[in-house]
Amino acid sequence: MLFFSVVFYTHAQKKVLGYPFQFEKSFLAKGNYDTYFLDNPFDSTFALILKDNKKVNYIWLNKSFKVQDSVPSPIGNTVLDQSTHKYIGGTAKGAEYHFIYQTKSGYFMETVDFKAKSVSNKKILELPSSEKLLASLSDHNSSYILSVDDKAGQLILYTVTTSGEFIQKRIPITLPADAGKHKDKLSEYLADMKVIKSDEDPDLSSAIKSVKLFSNPDNLSIVVNAGDNPTQIFTISLPDQNLTQKSIDYTPFVSKDDKGKVYISSFMKDNMLFSLVLNKKTIRIGVHELPSGRLLNKFEFTDESGTNQFAEYPITEKRMGKHVDAKDLDDIKKVIRAFTKGTEGLMVSRTDGGKLVLTAGTYDMIQISGGAPTGGYWAGGFVTHSDINARSGVSTTWEPLINYVPGTPVYTTTSARYYTTTYFKMLLDPTTMKVTRGRVPRPIAAQIKDYIDDTGKKKATNQFAIGKNQYYGYYDGDMQEYVIEQIRIYN
Repeated sequence: MLFFSVVFYTHAQKKVLGYPFQFEKSFLAKGNYDTYFLDNPFDSTFALILKDNKKVNYIWLNKSFKVQDSVPSPIGNTVLDQSTHKYIGGTAKGAEYHFIYQTKSGYFMETVDFKAKSVSNKKILELPSSEKLLASLSDHNSSYILSVDDKAGQLILYTVTTSGEFIQKRIPITLPADAGKHKDKLSEYLADMKVIKSDEDPDLSSAIKSVKLFSNPDNLSIVVNAGDNPTQIFTISLPDQNLTQKSIDYTPFVSKDDKGKVYISSFMKDNMLFSLVLNKKTIRIGVHELPSGRLLNKFEFTDESGTNQFAEYPITEKRMGKHVDAKDLDDIKKVIRAFTKGTEGLMVSRTDGGKLVLTAGTYDMIQISGGAPTGGYWAGGFVTHSDINARSGVSTTWEPLINYVPGTPVYTTTSARYYTTTYFKMLLDPTTMKVTRGRVPRPIAAQIKDYIDDTGKKKATNQFAIGKNQYYGYYDGDMQEYVIEQIRIYN
């Protein structure tokens, strides 16, 4: 068994932008400044918003980080004058960008036309009291707000299109008979939804969730796991927004004796559903084709199994920011034991060569000592009430980030960088779904975590990709400029 302790050192980087901007505050006021990022994936441009207590500067750049134009404005003329605003994304068409904000009084859209050098805003939505917010995201140049109306039995999808048009679609959903305990309402059944974007490296901190929203160019798919009941998949086609529902049954994996003693976690990738099926003695993985539901392959690991199907030795790891303690596990019994004690999930990504990397593992956030009444707090979130996990004996409830904001991937949050995990990886042939051999690259998400922790605490940050390149933006107070660096990614 190999044990190793890791401290990350300076990572290669390249400065691609240094935009002069002096953040300032009003007299006797607390400094309140930030930056927001919005990409135009159908164009060769993107936008940044730099704001402080007094002013806002909207900046339009091309993908070579050359400034195309800028629109300065007093903050009083913008939605950003509301101290309670929360940026949630937007859309773009040519030189016209539509930024969406959530405030206490509702949702606003602020339109910046860089060619006309104009800024305008309007209220687009005040969520009715009968609706409960599930999630929001901006992806593939559309912006979505999802809510649910329990009384009507409907999912409501609010959309801001590329041209800034606001659309509402009410979608009836029938709650499955086997929804699970304490899931009598749609809002309960779909609660704690995590967004997973198809063009971003996934992270186990999201993959362990029982409700996941997978964003793809031609659909939004909600995947719900409830104990060992069939996985439910609600797919909203785009742009027509029609709903189809599919369930995947695990009868080949779950015997009658196992019923009620099995945990299932699923992940959607490339029109396939990968599922981790776990009890105290066995780890099983199934791969189903969608939408047919046909089982393509299954894998099983028991106490007697070897590690010959793994791409590398399983690893148990504890990360506290830039400090990582990890060790290899050469005994499958220890892996199964760790899985039954932690919070499990799996995720799938592709190598540059097209092979599938399947990662199955646990992910439990580390509680950091603090002065809160609960005796501590979760890194990156807030404990809302006591909810003790019977298996791990630690609190697992924290305030979820329901807004998936451009420039803030989930793996950049503090909670995604303070955790314990035990995991293994498999490399699969994308055609046969059989185990294949090859080198598994270090995940992009992990490399970005290393880079962020190595740079130290920064303000007004954004992390984003343009093509296959990864970037990190932050405010440099000494130079009084907004800096963007390219992160060197090793494949």
